[in-house]
Amino acid sequence: MKIERVVGLLFFLVMLFSTMYFFYPNGSDLNTSSQNFKTEEPVTIDSKTDSSNDTQFQNFSESDFDFFVYRAHILSSKVNANNLKDNINNGGFPAFIETYGDKQELFAIYVGPFLTEDDIVNNMKLIQELSESNNGEISRWKL
Repeated sequence: MKIERVVGLLFFLVMLFSTMYFFYPNGSDLNTSSQNFKTEEPVTIDSKTDSSNDTQFQNFSESDFDFFVYRAHILSSKVNANNLKDNINNGGFPAFIETYGDKQELFAIYVGPFLTEDDIVNNMKLIQELSESNNGEISRWKL
């Protein structure tokens, strides 16, 4: 048993060294190839070419991204509004609360934002069940 282990170890070492000999890169090749990449002139960027690239890109502002939200409820209790928001979030929809009205004493619960109005319409039944509301309103929501 001991001789088999020694022979196996020798076989493994011979295979390892032969693999390294054939596949390991040669050190002299690396040194000569890196010397071929010397630059003679510094690279400069012409400012005229930069201005022509500006027309290829469009600038966007936050007002370009209109989203849609579903206003499910307007409640006077912030605790109840938070409970309903958590219920909607646990159902798989994003929801948030904003103060509403002149005196800022009411709390509106919004479901969303969604990319399109169709996202709300397609999921309206589930949103109404989760929000416990049948008379909500779809409106635009800007960032």
